[in-house]
Amino acid sequence: MRHAPANILLALCTVFISGARGDLAPLDTPVLHALTPIDVLPSKEDLFEVFVDPTTELGKIALDDSADLGVQLRAIRSLSQFCVQCGSAAPRTTLATVIQRIAPTDHSGPATLRLRAGIEALGAAKTGNPNDVTLLIPFLDHASRDIRVAAARALRDICDTRAIVPLRARYQQETVAQVKLVLSAALRDLGNCSGP
Repeated sequence: MRHAPANILLALCTVFISGARGDLAPLDTPVLHALTPIDVLPSKEDLFEVFVDPTTELGKIALDDSADLGVQLRAIRSLSQFCVQCGSAAPRTTLATVIQRIAPTDHSGPATLRLRAGIEALGAAKTGNPNDVTLLIPFLDHASRDIRVAAARALRDICDTRAIVPLRARYQQETVAQVKLVLSAALRDLGNCSGP
């Protein structure tokens, strides 16, 4: 009888996890192994081993809010590996969709995590699309300091000097020291960029 609370907790966790997956088709074991490590993202090579078309399959998972949140976040972040100076617009389009479909008033934990992952991945993707700067600038004024930090870092990573003026304006009004440090670093680094 001593183990009854542990058994109940295990049963509740099992019900919660299986119920949280909603209507999502079960993912193959190799896919789960690729997208469930906590410490690292799967490499591009790993993703090609488990998917025939990684950008399409990762895109489906990234946009499926009934997917396990951890798997979904890693799918979103993994898309950036297929997008350095995109030959295909699909990864960039998926990342932009992830970012745009989160309501500005939705400050729930899952929405904030998805938004942050999308912003970070778009910055890391370095798509070369001039609309990325325009898409990210409004997030410098987001209510969440984590989103403001992610937006500043993504704008730095994109290395487009059109972000300097909005970053400077945000720096002037920012009250959180952590965010000010990131804004300052982004402005410094953007000073070394060659332009849009």
